[in-house]
Amino acid sequence: MTNEQSSIEYPTEIHRLLKLGGTSHESTATPFILPQVEPEPESKEHVEELDHNLLVETAPKKAINWKALIVYPAVFLVAFFFFYTLFNFSALFAQFQSWFIKPQEEVILGNDQLAYYNWIQGYYFTVNDTKLLDPHNDIDRDGLSNMDEFAMHTNPTLPDSDSDGFSDGIEIINNMNPWGEGRMTNQQKKFAEKLDSVLINNRIGYNASERLNSGKVSGETRINYDVNRPGKLSIPRLNIQVPLVWSQDPANFEADLSKGVVHYPGTVMPGENGVVYISGHSSDYLWKRNPYGNIFSTLNRLQEGDDIFVELYGVDGKTYHYRYKVASQRIYAPDDQTQFIDSSGKKLNLSTCWPIGTQKDRLVVTAVEQSL
Repeated sequence: MTNEQSSIEYPTEIHRLLKLGGTSHESTATPFILPQVEPEPESKEHVEELDHNLLVETAPKKAINWKALIVYPAVFLVAFFFFYTLFNFSALFAQFQSWFIKPQEEVILGNDQLAYYNWIQGYYFTVNDTKLLDPHNDIDRDGLSNMDEFAMHTNPTLPDSDSDGFSDGIEIINNMNPWGEGRMTNQQKKFAEKLDSVLINNRIGYNASERLNSGKVSGETRINYDVNRPGKLSIPRLNIQVPLVWSQDPANFEADLSKGVVHYPGTVMPGENGVVYISGHSSDYLWKRNPYGNIFSTLNRLQEGDDIFVELYGVDGKTYHYRYKVASQRIYAPDDQTQFIDSSGKKLNLSTCWPIGTQKDRLVVTAVEQSL
């Protein structure tokens, strides 16, 4: 037996003789190797596709940057609107106001139109002048327009519907009952919500001035002034320089007050003996587009000896200057005619509604003309 055969073990003698099923412990035979098949070379396009897919599969997924998508655009929009509003504030505010402002002296009768004309014609069976029936007209000169009288159910032909010594307009702006004693009833307060108390107050003072002077200027007119051209009122202590409008028609009074301060017709002109009466707002409704809505809000700060200057123009184109010194202050009722009367010299009365935010009284500052 050779060494090779002795190193092989068979389960039985028969297996050994037949050389079947033997197990070698130190086999040096070359192991059987399966034939290798050479792979076909891959195309360039296929390799690039595999590389791309590998990169996509192995690249880490990035989280969505919500801060960049939401916060930064929001900050930009806020900053944009802030600076847009800052640089355009006056124009934007005017637009906002325009939502609430109705045209000057506008009266919207709406569904009340037929009721109004039936009501007013009950007081005027025959009318030659249709202006008497106009809703804006103040027939009885009590400060209430015909439409105001209709809203309050007062008599448009009587200035004092309840004959208590106070005109209907005075009672309305002081929350008093125009039809009897005491304060307004709850129903009357609802009616009064439709009324413009500032405008009523202005009409009251205007009417008092007209009744006093019957539309004629007291004193001798020395200069032919151009009343179609606004003058100028200057009050150094209050840092006021404001256009002075020579109002000529009560119907335009409130419109004139939106252009500056106004001179009451029927009172004297500067340089003449008597009272030059000039009025301005101390306050006005917030929704009104009025640059002079609080021009006289500090009128009470004037002291004795303070200067007031008035500038106006003649029809000849010349400019005339007048200087006044403050002498006194006093509170008047809106319809107190004594605020328009003083023939002791050349006086200037500046007036405004008082206290601020009400139409209860008039604060009047009196000044005396001085030489320049």
